[in-house]
Amino acid sequence: MQSRIAAAIAFVIIGSTPTWAHHTVARSYDVSHAVALTGIVTSIQWQYPHVIYHLAVRGEPGTSGEWEIESRHPQGMHMDGIEMDTIKAGDVVTMNVLVALDGSHRAATASVRLPDGRTVRICTVTENRCP
Repeated sequence: MQSRIAAAIAFVIIGSTPTWAHHTVARSYDVSHAVALTGIVTSIQWQYPHVIYHLAVRGEPGTSGEWEIESRHPQGMHMDGIEMDTIKAGDVVTMNVLVALDGSHRAATASVRLPDGRTVRICTVTENRCP
């Protein structure tokens, strides 16, 4: 009986502890410089582990198209001054991003110029780097 109780307690403790195993930004993104992408926000996934923005960009060859921009976790976005309703689908924003090393249209945020003209630095997803 005691072993079942101990096992149940251990299960609850382990199951309720956040998983911190995470990727480093440098493994997926070019951290040597940020690239500015201006486009229309097509959708937002406000979720853990990261807020994801989808941005339709019309620009230089190689940047035009639909981009998936990975930001911080929702609490981190709040700490950076961005709430769920700060950026909405249909808004035009400029995001300074760290582009994916694999050449895909994926990136991690470094900062964003909001529709109201404010620029907010967003530390990249795991290293709290703000280029």
